[in-house]
Amino acid sequence: MKRSLLALLCCPNCRGRLDLVEGQGQGKEVVSGVLACQDCPARFPIRRGIPRFLSAERGSESPREDIDHFGYQWTRFGFLSPTYEAQFLDWISPVERSFFPGKTVLDAGCGKGRHLVCARQFGAATVVGMDASDGVETAYEHVRGMDNAHVVQADIHHPPFKPVFDYAYSVGVLHHLPDPEAGFRSILRVLRPGGRVSVWVYGLENNRWVLWLRKLLWSGVVARLGPSGRKSVSWAATALALWPALKLVYAPMGRLGLAKRLFYGDYLCYISGFSFRDVWLIVLDHISPGEQHYVSGPEIARWFRDASLKDVVIEHHNRNSWRGFARLSSPPRRG
Repeated sequence: MKRSLLALLCCPNCRGRLDLVEGQGQGKEVVSGVLACQDCPARFPIRRGIPRFLSAERGSESPREDIDHFGYQWTRFGFLSPTYEAQFLDWISPVERSFFPGKTVLDAGCGKGRHLVCARQFGAATVVGMDASDGVETAYEHVRGMDNAHVVQADIHHPPFKPVFDYAYSVGVLHHLPDPEAGFRSILRVLRPGGRVSVWVYGLENNRWVLWLRKLLWSGVVARLGPSGRKSVSWAATALALWPALKLVYAPMGRLGLAKRLFYGDYLCYISGFSFRDVWLIVLDHISPGEQHYVSGPEIARWFRDASLKDVVIEHHNRNSWRGFARLSSPPRRG
């Protein structure tokens, strides 16, 4: 972490001030040390440049197996792709590159840090990535050389931040939480008044067949496999079935403007331009986590309405997911 991160942090337990003690540095980076709360006994270690806010007493509210899965996933699929910028902007639309300059930005559930890198390159003044999994190790390696780019290991339900962010986004994360709406409300608590938020989640509409197939695979095969076994199954499904279908059917039909004539055409034509590794990662992401929710349009609309957000934009994305954007007009209620 850089010392400038201290201005954004607070104790996740009591919201008190955190001070850096016993800090050891390498250049601009504090690579080890302790963050001590001035209002309660809490102390949080800094290891390998990353503040760690998970503890035995307060871990993550997500299942341990899911956190381990994502740590495995992001450390083994840690590559960055030139296609990520366009994908990121598509997921957070109507936000554009021109929105970022000068902003203080939070990536809530940063994984390997791919969108964190994009946000910094788009001109954000400060970017912070937060994730509960060991994916933070990969994210940190991607941003450690960037000024005002930070990564913390923390639970999205207990973010260790003051309400200072101009913008927070969560792409593909909330639907993996035990309570997606609670995770959404937690993100709002770190925004300043007038701050903006974007989320992208799996949709319930047109995905009931995915639910059925996932339940069948999970109960029959996947739940019994370890991380490497799930990686192998997802590779086989991608290489032997999905990848040939994408390249031989969906990509050419999409170029002809005939996506809607195909089964699940909007989405599969959309990902037909992705790399093999990215498609493989999508399959792994769908079959592996035990906690998986598919959010309906009325449900995500209620999240935004109950939070009294303004300038709300909610859109059905590829007819199988939802993206939402809004402005926080006043500090949200806690709890």
